[in-house]
Amino acid sequence: MVIIGSERRPINLFNNCEKSLFEDEKIDFDTSSQSSNRFIPNEWTYAFDKMINDENGRIQFTKFLQSEYSEENIFFWLAVQELRPCIDDRPRFEKRVQEIFDKFITANSPLAINIDHDTRMDIIEKIQCMDSSILTEKIFDRAQAHVYRLMEKDCFSRFIHTPAYKDIAKRLQLPRNFQFSDKQLSSLKCTFQVSDNKTLC
Repeated sequence: MVIIGSERRPINLFNNCEKSLFEDEKIDFDTSSQSSNRFIPNEWTYAFDKMINDENGRIQFTKFLQSEYSEENIFFWLAVQELRPCIDDRPRFEKRVQEIFDKFITANSPLAINIDHDTRMDIIEKIQCMDSSILTEKIFDRAQAHVYRLMEKDCFSRFIHTPAYKDIAKRLQLPRNFQFSDKQLSSLKCTFQVSDNKTLC
């Protein structure tokens, strides 16, 4: 059985990563039909995935998130990545689940991630259950996927303008300029609306 941790000081859950991806001053998209250097939305996803799975890329992106006071997102994502290999060591696994819950899921934790109500309650119900066998390596998957999309669609849009990203892009051979047609731009847009009971995307 896993026990919910002690009370922590409250924080504002709404962080910089909730600002719109497509604020005009944040990213400049070329929608001109004359452009010959045009990327599809999948290449945006590819660039983010390559960057976050590269050790130096993660370090630089983490520093950027810390500058925006939203580092809990990358810390949570990494914690869940590191949790999965622990599944065969049950005591260690349950301890790590508890630590992740206390640090990132409890609403009044200083590093609480901003997830929708249904996702948070689903995790809480599993944590509170007397039968710890229902705890699997997938317990945080839904929350992790949400945080990943939030970083990809929003935080990354600001990071690509930094010298750090330019260096990473050069080393990993990633795009440095993202240009889309109107149709492609529409398909890439994704707005996260977090309320008491749902997330829309």
